[in-house]
Amino acid sequence: MSESFCLAKWLQVTIDLVHGTNHSCHHPRRHLIPLEELEQNPSALHNTKFKKEKRKEMLEGRRPSECEYCWQIEDSSGPEKSDRLIKSLDHWAYPHKDRIANSHFEDDVAPTYVEVMFDKGCNLACGYCIADVSSRIEQEIKKFGPYEELIDHRLPRNEKISDDETTNPYVIAFWKWLPTIIEGLHTLRITGGEPLLSVNTFKVLDYLLENESKDLTLAINTNLSVKDVVIDRFIKKLKPVLKKGNIKKFELFTSVDAYKEQAEYIREGLDYDKMLSNIRKFKEELGVDVIINCTFGVYSIPKFQLFLQDILELKKDYGRVILDISYLNHPRYLRANMVTEDLHSYIKESLEFMGERVSEFGGNEFSEYELEKFKRVYHWIVSKERMDQKNQNRADLYTFVTQFDKRYNKDFLTAFPEYKDFMLNCKKSYYFVKKLTIGEDYV
Repeated sequence: MSESFCLAKWLQVTIDLVHGTNHSCHHPRRHLIPLEELEQNPSALHNTKFKKEKRKEMLEGRRPSECEYCWQIEDSSGPEKSDRLIKSLDHWAYPHKDRIANSHFEDDVAPTYVEVMFDKGCNLACGYCIADVSSRIEQEIKKFGPYEELIDHRLPRNEKISDDETTNPYVIAFWKWLPTIIEGLHTLRITGGEPLLSVNTFKVLDYLLENESKDLTLAINTNLSVKDVVIDRFIKKLKPVLKKGNIKKFELFTSVDAYKEQAEYIREGLDYDKMLSNIRKFKEELGVDVIINCTFGVYSIPKFQLFLQDILELKKDYGRVILDISYLNHPRYLRANMVTEDLHSYIKESLEFMGERVSEFGGNEFSEYELEKFKRVYHWIVSKERMDQKNQNRADLYTFVTQFDKRYNKDFLTAFPEYKDFMLNCKKSYYFVKKLTIGEDYV
């Protein structure tokens, strides 16, 4: 087995049916699924020729450049494991390692973990998201145009296939493909956009009510900030699926990356308290596992300890609330590793707070797994980065928040008063970079 081998390249796939793209795993940029490949081979929803070439590189011990997220962790100073290793040891992957390691790179493989986006309709406009996966950002770009000086920030990367889910050829192909893979599927995870706003999310529940898949974990990624009537409708439709035992279990995924007003700043449209309240509703009505995805960026740092306190309270009240922390990689100017060293103390204090409240398997406290993932983020942040790259990222952060504030009537320093000195540093970097690129006469 090669040193660059990752089972997720074969067994995990995220499929964007809106634009006809996929990636394995979720870290690399998405690539197109050519319709001509799909017409000849329905499993091209996952097994594209492009991806098969990346599998070939892995089997030969080469590092695909699209997998830089993991290579950065593996090359950093910390001892923590990358997602390449974590995913390959997961329940949906590890039992298949010998079969995959001995396969040919051109083989079509049925995935065991499928994440699917039916629709990009979304009620939020998160700062690090893009128009391809949020209708609100698409509306923002139509209204205000591109962000000046930030090249492609938030702009669509792929052409939308159809606004109508019922006529989209990729959606139609998915519903033909699903019955052929459902028997061996470990996890089906619906994402978005906001999946609770998609008719196909409820179609999945109807399908599973009529078709048993006893080994399947059904999961959904939701921001939990939609109207109460939508949450209630989803819970009502899910209950009989669980009661009949037609699936193994249901997992609720939600995403939040910071505390209260700082989370609401970077996730435009988020109601932080409502999100926590809806977590409680799912726990009390269904008793399901809740996984909170935290994409740790520059916006996470100042009040992260207070955020951890809120998560700890949920753990104490219900158990089985899992915090999954990863570092933000794109866009670069929202990365946490560009902050000045005086701000590292906030992260260290948060890490110590978590470390003092750990039990081996979590339960009503944090688990060793959760602590390990936060540690690797910390070690990545404090690793040295080229100063010219930091200056560029800081300059671009200043550019972004200046325009973001105007578009959404926000004020960055009101939400992040701890960053007063840091933003002065970013402003200096902005003018420094301009002087280098435009010349001495720039003012």
